[in-house]
Amino acid sequence: MGMNNKSKKVMMLLMACIMVLSLAACSGKGNDSAKKQNSSNTPANTTTSTDQPALSEDEPGWKSDTSPITFDWYLNFAWFPNKWGVDPTSQYITKKTGVDINFIVPAGNENEKLNTLIASGKLPDFITLGWYEDGVKKMIEGGLVLPLNELADQYDPYFYKVSDPDKLGWYTQADGNVYGYPNASSSPKDYAKFGDTYTSNQTFVVRKDIYEAIGSPDMRTPEGFLNALKAAKEKFPDIDGQPIIPLGLHEFTQQVMTPWKAIFRISWRFQGKKTASYMTVKKIRNTSNG
Repeated sequence: MGMNNKSKKVMMLLMACIMVLSLAACSGKGNDSAKKQNSSNTPANTTTSTDQPALSEDEPGWKSDTSPITFDWYLNFAWFPNKWGVDPTSQYITKKTGVDINFIVPAGNENEKLNTLIASGKLPDFITLGWYEDGVKKMIEGGLVLPLNELADQYDPYFYKVSDPDKLGWYTQADGNVYGYPNASSSPKDYAKFGDTYTSNQTFVVRKDIYEAIGSPDMRTPEGFLNALKAAKEKFPDIDGQPIIPLGLHEFTQQVMTPWKAIFRISWRFQGKKTASYMTVKKIRNTSNG
């Protein structure tokens, strides 16, 4: 599989997993994971011809090659469940595209692990972290990552069709390049497209027993939501001798969840994090001969 097709797979993965911001690292050192052929993958269609189809702004470039490939993806969050292929979404992506993911998650301090990776110059294919973290600047200024716009221009201009121009503009750096695409972001285009149906990236979690005890009320309107909170407080003024807190806005951690005295919580743990994934260029360079 040539360099063009593997690079298109990189762009495809960014679009399939657009929930994160992506950078690319230039280590120049090989990572065998890219060359592993996963026999369990069943790609829908494999193209073996050496003739490369013309680039198209209307057709995803990854469709030109769906042969199996595995990418290493580092997520700078110790809480992330590092499993791929156990849910229908990831299974569908692998079956349709041939792409498999080896998630790498720090077991201890995230910053120490990330700094060690950066210092080594041996970055995995993708890196996901908060846009606000120092590692973003270090990787860009250290020349460890490739611009997404250059990859799109060279391998898959379809990227521009499915990405949001306002978000690309927001993350454009001083050198005119875009090194990552955001999760948990909203633009005028989003609100114009979805209007009142536009949903938050955060999730309300409701205690089922108390919700049913107050009659399972309709909470889809502001009034219904407030009335449900009032009903819960009136019916259960205290739990375990402590005053009830109808609405909690804390992070999902063991400390705040035990005991669970809030009836309704917003879960920030998985969906509310402002994360960004950075795609490493090592993979592109080292697969040019494969």
